[in-house]
Amino acid sequence: MTSILQIAVPCPLRQLFDYLSEEPENHWQAGMRVRINFANRSCIGIVIKARDVTSDIDTRKLKAIDEKLDDQALIPDEILKTVLWVSRYYHHPLGECFQAALPKQLRKGETSDLQLENWWFKTDQQSNKKLGTKQQACIDFLNDYPDGISQAAMKAHLGTVLSSLKALEQKNLVKQETFPKLPIAQVELSVPFELNNEQKTVIEAVWQKKAQFQPFLLEGITGSGKTEVYIELTEKIIAEGKQVLILIPEIGLTGQFVDRFKKRLNTNIVVLNSAVSDGDRKQGWLLAKHGLAKVIIGTRSAVFTPLPDAGLIIIDEEHDASYKQQDGLKYHARNVALIRAQKRGIPVLMGSATPSLESLYQVEQQRYQLLQLKQRAGGAALPKVQLIDSNAAHPDHGLSQLLLKNMHQHLNAGNQVILFINRRGYAPVLMCHDCGWQAKCQHCDARMVVHQQRNILFCHHCGFIQRLLEACPECESKQLKSYGAGTEKIEQVLQKHFPDTAVVRVDRDTTQRVNAFNDIVADIKQGQARILVGTQMLAKGHDFHDVTLVGVLDTDQGLYSADFRATENLAQMITQVTGRAGRGDKKGEVIIQSQQPQHPFWESLIQQGYKKTAQDLLQERIDMAMPPVSNWAVIRAEAQERHQAMDFLQAVTSILHSTQQQHVLILGPVPAIMEKKGGRFRAQLLLTCQQRKPLHQLLDQHIQAIGSHKLARKLRWSIDIDPMDLL
Repeated sequence: MTSILQIAVPCPLRQLFDYLSEEPENHWQAGMRVRINFANRSCIGIVIKARDVTSDIDTRKLKAIDEKLDDQALIPDEILKTVLWVSRYYHHPLGECFQAALPKQLRKGETSDLQLENWWFKTDQQSNKKLGTKQQACIDFLNDYPDGISQAAMKAHLGTVLSSLKALEQKNLVKQETFPKLPIAQVELSVPFELNNEQKTVIEAVWQKKAQFQPFLLEGITGSGKTEVYIELTEKIIAEGKQVLILIPEIGLTGQFVDRFKKRLNTNIVVLNSAVSDGDRKQGWLLAKHGLAKVIIGTRSAVFTPLPDAGLIIIDEEHDASYKQQDGLKYHARNVALIRAQKRGIPVLMGSATPSLESLYQVEQQRYQLLQLKQRAGGAALPKVQLIDSNAAHPDHGLSQLLLKNMHQHLNAGNQVILFINRRGYAPVLMCHDCGWQAKCQHCDARMVVHQQRNILFCHHCGFIQRLLEACPECESKQLKSYGAGTEKIEQVLQKHFPDTAVVRVDRDTTQRVNAFNDIVADIKQGQARILVGTQMLAKGHDFHDVTLVGVLDTDQGLYSADFRATENLAQMITQVTGRAGRGDKKGEVIIQSQQPQHPFWESLIQQGYKKTAQDLLQERIDMAMPPVSNWAVIRAEAQERHQAMDFLQAVTSILHSTQQQHVLILGPVPAIMEKKGGRFRAQLLLTCQQRKPLHQLLDQHIQAIGSHKLARKLRWSIDIDPMDLL
């Protein structure tokens, strides 16, 4: 008996597609994969529903599937429901949502079988004859591992010994078994960390709610030992046979995070992020699905990892904007994690030294329970913070004499220094001294950034690159000068000021190579790098005990940005980066350079701390009825012709206004602040509402009409629910 399958196809259309199968309905499960022909191309679809064909259904126009890829549902029911929720909430095509939820190899149709590996065990049999050198080495090695060890681990320690192991197997001295390929657990565990009373109180509060849904916001100052709280809770959860999902904002944090967990937990840990190979991501996802991985550590997309034995979800640095996907499916991993935890009835622990205003508002509304760590772990003191006027700094590189003098003092004492400037490249402006011409991107409303080491001009918005010019294209003058400073220029200046001191630059340009960031962190911890110059990659969660001075350069743009979150982001960034100083036994110092030292923002942040600044900013948002008090959605459009994006959004406005409603305020359309980007002109339409429901109802009612409008096919358009910025 044949059946009709409703399939989610990876395409921008917001609907399911019917295909025929020769197998009956009871042979199909939601979450299976099939290979189909769609629009004359082969692709992988996800079965959502199946029904038997009856005599009253005309199937002549339906295509048959090409291949059934799974005998059982690949996607567990809980993940299936989560993806369906994501599709509805973010108003995104279901097929593309599954693309975000699955590892690349699985969404390409590869087998869902786990990779296997051989493990070797020593038997009780004793040899009567003297063994060869390699065979004896194998026996001695296995004596240290009574529970066995993988063949790959033995090769890493002893070299190629397979023939020796085979010979020992024939003598019944060793035996082998096959298991799913697992990460090698840490064997030599370190001494457990001694928790302070604050940490114990936090752990007890979460543990009491281990069997129910409860969001916790852990507000802990920088260096207060939040990671130790995560480790202790994870140990308790996995002792009960449960799994823990830990989300971190940046790939660069993965190395030290995993190392700290492995030193404390003898369990199977998998890592899921874009730096992991496709094969290892698939294996990690499947290990988690089968309950064989107890701790899953990953970035944003790891939130879709199956957890049959879920016990706890941890979100580190919950305020970080990296949890929001900005392209394609614009989901927020924190929101998805909360939905998953709610459905599973488990707690969520969200930690940050600088909680987002959204989370602080949820605490005020008594939806989140606030937990606090007010003291640094190990008795370390908070650094002394000094704000200085940067108008007297050197006009070329922006470093003040006071900052350079203090750097000398800290370096002479054998310590390390961090200089933070959130701008990579050599200089942000290349200008002709004679005619005033500036190097601008051909494809964006943005200046080209000078990258002197590579001898190029580079647009950081669209990626356009051109060779560094020697003469002005307008007047042919040779008087081209760069203005401003980025990490590359600061690095050069410091190498001249401190010729005998190792200077290391940490930004996207220096960490592109695989494991480059981990190598830099290792050099820093070993003391080989004495001066660190970097962007916000250095500001997040790193624990460098010999850093005693942090200098913060050129931060004023956050005070006058058109982005409504700019001041919040600036306060978070400054607090995070200053928290890198004095984390060990040594006292720390922070020097912040600003051209606006009298600005009330600085007085609030430095004198009263992030908490007071955040409370003031939240009150401003409440008074102005802005997020998180109100709910926003942005409909964006971009087209090759300037008028097309605006014309389309004008049409969308008319469609939305066709419904008689008073709850949703529709603002715009207006051109984006950076109207031209990547050769396309951008515009946006803002929808705002005090309640969430009317906003989604309005979009649901009209999304098909918007998608089928004649202009929709001539441009790109998207819906961004809970946008992080309006730029």
